[in-house]
Amino acid sequence: MTTEIYADAQEAQRIKSKADMATKEEAMQYARDNNIRSMRAWFAHHNIYTGGRLRPQHIPGDPAKFYGLRGQWEGWSEFLGTNNRSTMAMKDDFSNFNECKKWFHDNKIYTVSAFRELCKSGEKPDFIPSAPDKAYNVKYSALLCPKESKFVTFEEAKALIKDYGIRHYLDFRAIRNKEIDKLSVIPCNPDKVYQRTGEWNGWPDFLGYEPLRVRTKKHNIKKD
Repeated sequence: MTTEIYADAQEAQRIKSKADMATKEEAMQYARDNNIRSMRAWFAHHNIYTGGRLRPQHIPGDPAKFYGLRGQWEGWSEFLGTNNRSTMAMKDDFSNFNECKKWFHDNKIYTVSAFRELCKSGEKPDFIPSAPDKAYNVKYSALLCPKESKFVTFEEAKALIKDYGIRHYLDFRAIRNKEIDKLSVIPCNPDKVYQRTGEWNGWPDFLGYEPLRVRTKKHNIKKD
């Protein structure tokens, strides 16, 4: 630890209670004094592992959260005094695509409407753009958290159904309804569900029997 960082640590140790935390105006002045002009620059400035300075303890590590809980937060651009920057320049405030995608997944945001509700409620953090599809030039499907399937995999479904000796798709549906407690993990329309995964090869393959035409052909070959 350098002498400079050690001095910062000593200063930070003298400030312990939340009552001693800087006001928003003081934190804003701190940002200006250190020429911090973006959200990324704020966190980089306090990352001692990459050459940053140890953050004074009276300065909140996440001002958006700290002042947001107090009803004072109006966004990074207002906090850093960069309201008049161009749209291109403000992109520096946003996470990169992978970080944004991780945020969507971590928060289990499955639909565009759910994301927009977050935006309206004010719960969306400032480092996530309000129009991420435009910010990263992607479709929302590239960001949204994938929905968890309630069904087993194709191979697992085949293994489960094998012991029933079913030879027709209508029988499959009848037995599935009868054994719904055991077979609800298999979709009622496996041909459509597993077609989307590229695994569907027809009902005979799924149910584990040979089509009549194949059995007949084999029988004729043996007779010859």
